[in-house]
Amino acid sequence: MNRRRVSAFVLLFVIMAIALTAACGGSPPLPSVGEQFAICTEEGDQDHPAVWGGMVVWQDNRNGTNETHYNIYGYKFSTGAEFPICTEIADQPMEHGQILPALTDEYVVWTDGRNYGIHDWEIFGYDLAGKTEFPICTNPTWQYAAAISGDIVVWGDYRKHNHDIYGYDLATGTEFSICSDPGTQFDPDISGDIVVWIDKRNGNEDIYGYDLAADTEFAICADPAVQTVPAVSGDIVVWEDHRNGNEDIYAYDVATGTEFAICTDAAQQREPAISGDIVVWWDERNGNDDIYGYSLSSRTEFAICTDAARQWLPDISGDIVVWQEFRDGYWDIYGIRLGVEE
Repeated sequence: MNRRRVSAFVLLFVIMAIALTAACGGSPPLPSVGEQFAICTEEGDQDHPAVWGGMVVWQDNRNGTNETHYNIYGYKFSTGAEFPICTEIADQPMEHGQILPALTDEYVVWTDGRNYGIHDWEIFGYDLAGKTEFPICTNPTWQYAAAISGDIVVWGDYRKHNHDIYGYDLATGTEFSICSDPGTQFDPDISGDIVVWIDKRNGNEDIYGYDLAADTEFAICADPAVQTVPAVSGDIVVWEDHRNGNEDIYAYDVATGTEFAICTDAAQQREPAISGDIVVWWDERNGNDDIYGYSLSSRTEFAICTDAARQWLPDISGDIVVWQEFRDGYWDIYGIRLGVEE
């Protein structure tokens, strides 16, 4: 579910580094991969991790009276300490838990089912500095799959009996519609002013986007095959693409209007995430579920984790990659730190 934002300074630095390297006749430095480390291995399942800056959040069923009830937990790298974010409990199935978290430096947001049957799914948030929880959208229909960048939260919304994309400005307390085309729009992501989502207005799953600053919607990929699970960082959008008869990873540069392939290995590559220069995904090429990455500046693919266990749903922020890993009969949260190889 990735939810990332790259400053103009960082993007300028990357562009200058690439240009300087090219002028010197060399290749950009390649990422190196550090030692894998555990983030949470509590009994029960921990899954759908999201990382931002120095913190990881995930959905966790350690407290559930059944194995499908989830709460939200977090972990800070600076302290090495784990902490609960929302532990609203009910003796009910998953609809009454908290799932699919996303975060920034200041806030965590998630899909919340505590009022399911009255308001169905809702969007809630948590102020990390104030340690306070607050509702974002409690319209009496489905709101789900929230993403956040800065003060802007986006989600899928069913209030018009159609799946649309809505947003909310935490700074002003204002809710707004992003896309309510008669087709189906769902699974949004956001970075800065760019919102992206899956769109079925053409009878197929395509990728569309919206520039909040310009108040402009645009198509990103409408290939006749299925495109799904978009993620965005700065001007680069990545997604899972089925045009070659299997799942591959493709990308689009919003600034230049250019589409390009990231990974088209004959095996399956799924559910990408992106932060700045690095794209990550989970990959079946080794007959197992592993984590791979790609450097946009060096156009180089590299393995991140090929442990014998199964690794799914990676996320990335800066030099930290996190994922859920299946060991000892449960899903746990693991991570790795990327460096630079000269």
